[in-house]
Amino acid sequence: MTEPFVFQSQAIRVLFGCGTVQSVPAELDRHKRSRALILCTSSSRPTAEWVQSHASGLSVDIHQLPPSGDARERLTSLIGHAREKDADSLVVIGGGSPIGFAKTIAAKAGLRSVAVITTYSGSEMSSSWSIGAGKDRMAGDDDTCLPLTAIYDPDLTLSLPPRTSAASGMNAMAHAVETLYGPDLNPVVKGLATTAVGLLGSSLPRVVDRPNDIAARTDALYGAWLAAAFRAQAGVEHALAQRVRQNFGLDHSHCHAIFTPYAIAFNAKAAPRAMELIARALGAADAGRALYELNVRIGLPTGLKGLGMTEADIPKAVDIVAAGKFANPRPVSREDLENLITQAYHGEAPRF
Repeated sequence: MTEPFVFQSQAIRVLFGCGTVQSVPAELDRHKRSRALILCTSSSRPTAEWVQSHASGLSVDIHQLPPSGDARERLTSLIGHAREKDADSLVVIGGGSPIGFAKTIAAKAGLRSVAVITTYSGSEMSSSWSIGAGKDRMAGDDDTCLPLTAIYDPDLTLSLPPRTSAASGMNAMAHAVETLYGPDLNPVVKGLATTAVGLLGSSLPRVVDRPNDIAARTDALYGAWLAAAFRAQAGVEHALAQRVRQNFGLDHSHCHAIFTPYAIAFNAKAAPRAMELIARALGAADAGRALYELNVRIGLPTGLKGLGMTEADIPKAVDIVAAGKFANPRPVSREDLENLITQAYHGEAPRF
C-alpha cells in the first residue's frame, strides 16, 4: 500500500524536444512579454542571435555575460542594460551561470525569464538562487525567480564539448542520487529520480564517445530534467560540493562529479534502499563504486587535486563544511568530513 505523502509541484511550463527553441517567440507572447532582453554567454551567442532574428518585435537587445569578473558588477551591468532597454523579461540561454544571473534578476528587479537550456546543470528548476562567492555571495530562495517557461532542445546540446557534457551530466546525477535518500522523499520523486539515474548512467558514455549522437543527447537532457525537476532535499554531497567549490574557486559541475561517489558510499549502510535503486539503475552491484567507475569511464578527474585544490586546503574545507547545516541519512561528524574530503582530494576509489 502506498503511504501518504506530500508533493509540491512548481509552476514552470516545460517544452522538451528537438527544435523547441523555435517556440521562444510564442512563449513570450503566451506570457504577455514583448520586450525581452536576451541573456547569453559567448558560447550561446549564435543561438541568442538566432532567437533575436526570429523574435522580431519581442526582443530589445542581447546582453552577453563576460566570462569572469566581480559578480556584483556583472549583475549591476545586466540590470542597467535591462532598464536602459525598458525590458519586461529575459530570454536566458545557457547553463548554470546565465540561469543563475536570470534568477537573481528576477529576485532583484522582478524580471521573469523564458529559459533555453543548453547544459545538464538543472539550475532552472531550483527556486534557490545565488551568484558570487565568499563575502560577495548573494543568495535566496523564491519561487518567483523560476522561469516562466523552460525549453529543452537537445539540438542545442550538440556543441557542448564531451568533457563539459560529462561533468554537467554528473552534476545532474548528484541531484538524482541524493534525492533517493532525502528526508522529504515521496513516491513521485523516487520513481523519477531512479529513472534519471538510469538515463544518465547509460547516456553519458554515449555522449562522450559520440558527441553528435542526438539520441544519447536527448536521453541525457531528459535525465537531467528529471533529476532537477523532481528532487528531494539534498544531503552531504551538496553540502560538500557547493561549499568547497564556492570557497576554493573550483568548477561547479566537476566538484559535484568528484564528491558524488564518496557521499553515496558514505551513506550506503544508512540508506540501503536508495543504494539498491541506484545500483540497479546503473546495472551494478555497488552504488558508490559504480558512480566512481562512471566518472572514470567518461574521462572526468576523480580527485579534487585534479581541479587545482591543494592538500593544505583540506583543514579549511573541513571547517567550512562543518560550520553549515544539512540533512543526511547518516550523522556526519567532523572526522567524517575530513575523511570524505581527503578521499575526494586524492581521487582513489571510495572506502567506507
